[in-house]
Amino acid sequence: MGRLLFNYGLVDITPEEPVLLGGYANRSGLSREIHRRLTSRCVVLKQAEKILCLIVNDLMDVDPAIIDSIKVRISKGSAIDTVSILISSIHTHSAPETEYGRYEANDRYIDFAVKIISENACNIIGNKEGFEEAGLKYGRSFCDINIARRDIIPDDGGMSYRIGDPDGLTDKEVSILQLADDAGIKKVTLFSYACHPVILGYESNFVSTDFPGRAREVVEEAHGGMAVFMNGAAGDLNPRLTDQTDPSAVDREGELLGNAVVSAAMTDYTGTPELKIAAKTVSVPFRDQEITKEHITREAERKASDITEFFTWNEMLERWKKKVFEMIDRNEIRTSFTFKINAAKLGNTIIFCTQGEMFVRYQIELKRRFTEYHILCVAYVHGIGAYIPTAEAFEKKSYEADQAYIYEVMPSPLSPAIEQIYLDEAVGMIYELINTKL
Repeated sequence: MGRLLFNYGLVDITPEEPVLLGGYANRSGLSREIHRRLTSRCVVLKQAEKILCLIVNDLMDVDPAIIDSIKVRISKGSAIDTVSILISSIHTHSAPETEYGRYEANDRYIDFAVKIISENACNIIGNKEGFEEAGLKYGRSFCDINIARRDIIPDDGGMSYRIGDPDGLTDKEVSILQLADDAGIKKVTLFSYACHPVILGYESNFVSTDFPGRAREVVEEAHGGMAVFMNGAAGDLNPRLTDQTDPSAVDREGELLGNAVVSAAMTDYTGTPELKIAAKTVSVPFRDQEITKEHITREAERKASDITEFFTWNEMLERWKKKVFEMIDRNEIRTSFTFKINAAKLGNTIIFCTQGEMFVRYQIELKRRFTEYHILCVAYVHGIGAYIPTAEAFEKKSYEADQAYIYEVMPSPLSPAIEQIYLDEAVGMIYELINTKL
């Protein structure tokens, strides 16, 4: 099996000129001040011939084609296979928009970020002297900065909005994995927590990591080394404090999360940690199976009467219609949407990674199914992916199930069957990883 080795490092990916920020359709103007600089953080694990390169960027959503280009660059520069590279984002809504063609400065930023992120990973993989034997510590604590969210549709015909739902389902657990050297010095602290980084609202034009940045700083101040925040099943979870324009609010909430990590009781993994990796593609059918220009035109007209939170809903519908028409012309329409999922096993810890914005029920269910393992969930892997709602969200016609597909430019909402399909595939992959039958 061999020794488990690790190396790590980070690089600054802050934009050096004003750019369009992603995350809020209602935001206007370009970025102004920098609240906290953005980074790309890379951790590489090796055991014999196995290697795992985990990269977490201080970005929001990134086009899968851009993520693939980063993987190819890393593969060419380091001779590792692209399947061994997992790239995620913290999903801050105060980072540059990463869609080509939106604004010239953003196009320059994307090219810059792709180059810097790739070079950082290649340098870490190629630095053989930098690898150390990994001792594992694992633990968990609790943090109360997140809350379930639900849609409000006013009776007076005003715009819809989302509020915190104190009775909704949440996961307050912070799952932690530390990598230490032979001397037991903590070098890397990975922690997973489920919450949208949207304390700064659409009226803010700060470049910021939102709350994860300050949380990482608190951990690094206490433990040293490098802290890596990994966003979990945040699809239907917001911070309790949202829509702020003062960055000091971000720092206060981030400190609460960071202190939760620092206060966790950690346990040494005493066995020989084995690195095992699994990957799978989950295919979920669209609700609408016959996609024609006539159908899309009717849908755009029907959705125009939706009560939404977006100032530019009609413009978004026109953009959706135009782009789906182009997909039809290029014969790119499919009858299903695919999500890439991965899992890595390190001793008694399983890191579950998924494309898309997973609802918290899935994370809770995975922890319930695999109680003998320490589970860290990581969403937003492999680039942009649709929401992964529950069947209940489709019944309630929530924003995530019934409107988000418009700005995600999917030809149809997903099928409500997604909950059973996705969960079966995720659970099955983990069972195969740990060599246990269903």
